[in-house]
Amino acid sequence: MTEFTHEEILSRRQAAERLADMAYALTVGGTLEIRAEGERVKVPVADRVLLTRHSRTNGGRVDVEVRVTWSA
Repeated sequence: MTEFTHEEILSRRQAAERLADMAYALTVGGTLEIRAEGERVKVPVADRVLLTRHSRTNGGRVDVEVRVTWSA
């Protein structure tokens, strides 16, 4: 099992760019590559995925979680 966790503060545009890169990898298939601070993880992408979305608000804070899972 390989685990990769990275957290960073980004502008809205930078966050959108990261998500667009992931969406592109899912669109074309093949391999999803995640890079952060010199680390790189390559994950093979399946043809069918499970997409889970969850949101929660608590006062002035908004949490939005998007999870994409598949069997390799």
